[in-house]
Amino acid sequence: MLFACGLLLGGPAFAQEERCEDAPPLSPDAPARAGPPADAPLNEETVREDASRKKFHPWLAVGEITAINLFVWTWDRVLANKEWARVGPSSWKENLSTGFVWDADGFLTNQFAHPYHGSLYYTAARDNGVPYAAALAFTLFGSAQWELFAENEPPSINDLINTSVGGMAIGEGLYRLSSLVLDTEARGGERFVRELTAAAMSPVRGFNRVVRGDVTRIEPTPPDWRPRDLSIWGNLGYLKLGDGRPLAWGEDQFFLHMAMRYGDMYQGDIRRPFDAFDARVQFTSQESSFISHARIQGMLLKASLWSTEKDELRLGLLQQLSVVDTNAYELGGQSLEAGLLHERHFNARSKLRTALLVEGSLLTGISSEHSGKASRNYDYGPGVGLNLQLAYMHGAWEVLTLEASTSHVIVLDGSDGSHQVFTGQLQADIPVFKHVGMGSELNWFRRHSRFPTDPDVEKNAYQLRLFVSVHY
Repeated sequence: MLFACGLLLGGPAFAQEERCEDAPPLSPDAPARAGPPADAPLNEETVREDASRKKFHPWLAVGEITAINLFVWTWDRVLANKEWARVGPSSWKENLSTGFVWDADGFLTNQFAHPYHGSLYYTAARDNGVPYAAALAFTLFGSAQWELFAENEPPSINDLINTSVGGMAIGEGLYRLSSLVLDTEARGGERFVRELTAAAMSPVRGFNRVVRGDVTRIEPTPPDWRPRDLSIWGNLGYLKLGDGRPLAWGEDQFFLHMAMRYGDMYQGDIRRPFDAFDARVQFTSQESSFISHARIQGMLLKASLWSTEKDELRLGLLQQLSVVDTNAYELGGQSLEAGLLHERHFNARSKLRTALLVEGSLLTGISSEHSGKASRNYDYGPGVGLNLQLAYMHGAWEVLTLEASTSHVIVLDGSDGSHQVFTGQLQADIPVFKHVGMGSELNWFRRHSRFPTDPDVEKNAYQLRLFVSVHY
């Protein structure tokens, strides 16, 4: 289907460039020649090399995005027989005349499922040479196309924002994660497993690799697929959730928390958006949704302010997607953060990382007692806030971490009120034996909500966690 779109939009979808007879064929998914490592200094020659190895196919990206929507709509209409997928000229006319509204879908659907859908649009653009910032136009196009023409319900403004902006963050994270799995020099069964795993992480990229023949092509693995710094760890344990009452009377749960630190925001060179990012996801028992926590925070730009042998101070611009969906409260959305990041080395193995960030939320969903919609228990609105992050590290191991934040959310859809939110997290993760550690974490959430026609509400929730950690 995607290959056919490429033919309709301007000739062969994956035309090969002329190459020397002695040179191995190169795929569009790989650099035209081995480039510098991700931490190499940025100079004119590097910029020229980066530009020369990009293959920019915007119309093919548009075709693939349209094909994605056609495929998903066909699945929903024909196989799943969804009532909202019964569309035609009359529903298209109605949607175009109604314009965008706020929908009442579930929290995780809006805040996580829609950004994941948007990641497919982003990957179609990314895999066709579209730069990160320019990819926003493509994710907006894919989301608007779906909202206007693939559903007989009014198009949703919150879906447009979550799908497009959140899709970029998730899409870039999954694309780089799939690069970690791929090895273009592997053969046989190992190659098959690697390609299949990468395709599961980034399906559009996996499909394109099959169509282009990249899955069987033997060539050097691009060096920028492997970051210089990479840490992966997981926590498995027990937590007690206190919803407005002492922890002793709280709810017993079990959780699996997985996290990854890709690149180095504090000292690594940032040549492209998300050359450094942190990602984490948590699965918790006894919750209404399978995923209770998710966050991806990636650096877009940085400027070094001060650098010595022991200290590095830089100014950073970051993008964040966050989701918290528990029995006690819901909170999450799309935001940009700007501020100072400082790293202090005490010795060869120990260091302290500090980040103080001002946050501007494009759209936040937050629990509300008076959302104004019977099927939705949360408000929507933009916000501003301040975040503090501290981490004492032994090597790549975060032994002691502290996170604290405050934000003010102004409601655009829902209660017409406002919410003041405070969150805090203190965690100790002590190395015990080789890659195994043991730890504990205390979380605190407080919301003070003001409503125009109802009394103020104060909401408190606590979590105490005990866990075993495994670090890679």
